[in-house]
Amino acid sequence: MTESVAEISRRYQSYMVELRRKIHSHPELSFEEQGTSTLVQDELNRLGIPFELAGDYGIVATIEGKNPHQMVALRADMDALPIHENNAHLPYCSKTPGVMHACGHDGHVAMLLGAAQVFQHVKDTMNGTVKLCFQQAEERGGGTAEILKLLAPFPVKSAFAIHLWSEIESGKFSVQAGPRMAAGDNFEIVIQGVGCHGATPHRGVDPIVVASAIVMNVSHLIAREIDPTHAAALTFGKLHSGEAGNVIPDKAVLAGTLRTTDKADQVHLQAALRRVVQSTADAFRARAEVSIKRGGPMLFNEARCSQLAEQTVQELFGAGDLMAFPPLMVSENFGDFLEVYPGLMAFIGVRNESRGACFAHHHPQFNIDEDALYRGAALHVGYALKCFESL
Repeated sequence: MTESVAEISRRYQSYMVELRRKIHSHPELSFEEQGTSTLVQDELNRLGIPFELAGDYGIVATIEGKNPHQMVALRADMDALPIHENNAHLPYCSKTPGVMHACGHDGHVAMLLGAAQVFQHVKDTMNGTVKLCFQQAEERGGGTAEILKLLAPFPVKSAFAIHLWSEIESGKFSVQAGPRMAAGDNFEIVIQGVGCHGATPHRGVDPIVVASAIVMNVSHLIAREIDPTHAAALTFGKLHSGEAGNVIPDKAVLAGTLRTTDKADQVHLQAALRRVVQSTADAFRARAEVSIKRGGPMLFNEARCSQLAEQTVQELFGAGDLMAFPPLMVSENFGDFLEVYPGLMAFIGVRNESRGACFAHHHPQFNIDEDALYRGAALHVGYALKCFESL
């Protein structure tokens, strides 16, 4: 092979930009990615790459090399967000009101399809087989079970994903080991009081007062019950109660999110949340029920796989493009893959203020520096080839 993987990937840069803009213009919400899935299937058919559907719109494609017993799974998520895009100056701005690719998933799909192009150049010498996984519904915690079921019969040695990240300078890579994204548990607290007229509060049990006390009491848990060197967050985002200003309602509902980067902290905080809610409700003569639903799992990069990814970046682009980046408190259900297979999620920077790519993920003006796309495709391919040599 006379060209390097990076050089071949660069040849497909315009292809990836075109794909990314097409997907960006026609975003689809979780579990509704029919058009995006069709686009991916059309490209795979054009390239002669066989695939299976994973759920309604997820896809697992297979590129066979010389050794069927060495296998790596590469993943890209496809869904958009319920956000109205505020980028009217972009010719590829969302054409669907209230729906936007504000997290980079359009770029993730484009990079993995770009990698598919590159694999076609090297598959005859490839000492392994690649599974290309296009996942539906990541933003709502879905899509992983169907893909993992399709992967289960095969000897997958590692799972790998890339997340484009707007807080990192365009083209830089973070592939370090350890916790990278937090577990995201969602909770709801239903407080049952006794309703009455606002003029006679002594005749009722005010659930709004109870809810307020719960918020204040729970707010101390992170500061006083968790090791301060561990990243954790407990946030309330919803309080709903009552309909009229002169009526004490009989019920209040609180909801929030619990983020942890240590499994022991996760277990402790779930129990502590229940304990404080119950004791606070008892103190005010109210009743409270707590429900906690698992969101995205903790995402840990396995040490050996991170080392292989670091070596890959060095060989493709040089050590100067590697950087350390702290763990994030947001969640990502690629962690479901990493609970089954060793692997990692790499971050690639897409921040470039001169191009307006400087807004946070989930912001209505979010955009990316597309120059990073070929780098992501090259890393997908380079990491898989490195795993075939080393795992």
